[in-house]
Amino acid sequence: MSVARERGALDRPVSLLEHAQRLHQLNPDGPLPDSGRPFPGGGRRPYVPPSKRGGALAALLREFIGDPALTAQDLHDRCAHLAFDAWDVTRVLQELTPAPSPRLLDTARWLIENGTNQRAVVVGLGLLNGSAVQRDIPTLKMIGLLSFADQPAVEALAKIPGATRDLIWLADRVRRHARITAIRALAGDPDPLARAWVRSAPGDLLSSDLARQIAEGCELAELLNRPVVDDLLWDQAGTLLLAMTSTRNYRTEISRYEHASALYQRWVALAGHRPATVARAALLTMVAEDLLSGPAAPVVGELRRGLIDRLKRVLADRPWTEMLDRGACSDDPVEARRAAWIIKELSREGAPEGRFAIRVVVPDPDPVGHPQVEARIMIDGMPVVAAAFDKGPAEGPEQLVSSGLLRATDEPKEVRLAEAYCTEGCCGGLHVTIVREGPQVVWKDWRSSTPGAAPPEVRFDASEYDRELARAEQDHQWEWPARTVARLVAERFRADPTILGRWDCSAGWCTAWLQEFDTARLTFHHPARTDSFDAPELQFGLVIDVRDRPPEILAAELIESMRNTDPKSTAEMIGGSKDAAEKLGLVYRKPSRRW
Repeated sequence: MSVARERGALDRPVSLLEHAQRLHQLNPDGPLPDSGRPFPGGGRRPYVPPSKRGGALAALLREFIGDPALTAQDLHDRCAHLAFDAWDVTRVLQELTPAPSPRLLDTARWLIENGTNQRAVVVGLGLLNGSAVQRDIPTLKMIGLLSFADQPAVEALAKIPGATRDLIWLADRVRRHARITAIRALAGDPDPLARAWVRSAPGDLLSSDLARQIAEGCELAELLNRPVVDDLLWDQAGTLLLAMTSTRNYRTEISRYEHASALYQRWVALAGHRPATVARAALLTMVAEDLLSGPAAPVVGELRRGLIDRLKRVLADRPWTEMLDRGACSDDPVEARRAAWIIKELSREGAPEGRFAIRVVVPDPDPVGHPQVEARIMIDGMPVVAAAFDKGPAEGPEQLVSSGLLRATDEPKEVRLAEAYCTEGCCGGLHVTIVREGPQVVWKDWRSSTPGAAPPEVRFDASEYDRELARAEQDHQWEWPARTVARLVAERFRADPTILGRWDCSAGWCTAWLQEFDTARLTFHHPARTDSFDAPELQFGLVIDVRDRPPEILAAELIESMRNTDPKSTAEMIGGSKDAAEKLGLVYRKPSRRW
């Protein structure tokens, strides 16, 4: 090769496909490190508001389609000067619906194989989507390893007949959203390999509707009715049952699954034949709670008591109790706290006896997604939220119980018992009006965003109602240390506003999440009050490590430190702008973590 030709080859920009191929050679058995970043070429696209991105892209594609003289290189270079992403490409192509002509398909393949610009490659993937054939599979698999291209590559692969195994190969190496797309695409695939792969989807990928789609597509009820059910299938069935009761993706789906009741019965009947592990014990515990106070209760009806008793008998067997005792002493902190949680749950009383009962439910402390602690209201032994609202969990105990909202007075008041997963402003909630009428407490005028008849008016004996409410308000046994710290600090702030007020601050929220088991978080605002909407304001946040510290002592130390030292000097600025900080005489600091 001449010096000139060699230099030309070296100066040629590396295509994104070549970049993916080189990285894959170094990492042949798994995803690319950091999904292939940094990508060759570098540089960030200019910011353009989402409302304007599609118009520029649509104009460019119309021009290209209408002018045969424009080449793939022309389209590539013009894409480099626009701002858009894969979602914009999908939306624009749906509106334009260009016919898959040989010229467009050749252009698509050229952009994918030679593109040095991410946006140009994404346009190529969009143009090829729905028209790709077997010869495109290797290219789609390789370019899909790069994070910017994983979703459109998965979508294109999913539409190629006979590409099931290739789609699985790519889905195992891409980000969660693209993998979920592949799971949805293969949920009804009859290929045994596809069915086994889809059933193996981890719980953190399963929204309620995806879990139902998998259960239906894989004919889960029929599989579980076979004479022999292995441990893996049983585990997968339990995971899918739990996922169908969640409100991820906005509503529970267990009531819409035709075989739910039969599947619960068969799954519970097989539970005693499984080897005892902490993970399985947690699964049994969560399903038992769902049957008692969650979305599964209305689905199985009168069968629930017997199913719960059978699950508890399994967990009470010697192999399970010995395993849990060992787990609670484990050096693995997650295993230890899960085992301790299961033991604690098993010691709780069963179904509430009174007409009105409050059951605080703490999910598995090795959480999937964003589980919430719920204050589930039981009326005549049936969970009212699960029976009347399917779009979100019950409110937390701090919001519903500790706040005094459920206390009945002569003045009627409306109380929200549950909020939609996506917030009330989007999909509503479940509300009831509570009023005291002589010796009775009345719940009436129900208001729900879930279709169907609202619950009927309910009357409770006032003395029994007050007694149960007082018990629930004073019961903090459900808390874990970080949640206790959060409650104690919040109580002190309410009792003495001067703790923060002396620094011209006001309290925000204070809580602890299961995802950060040993951490409590609190927020506060400065200034304590503002005169107008436009007035500068900052929000601050503190993260409190609760590990191996008595909650009462830790909360007292935190309050004392805030009395003596301005908390604005140590807390992170998590809300507000640099301009607001300057107007308030403070130096702006970016937060070091997500809030």
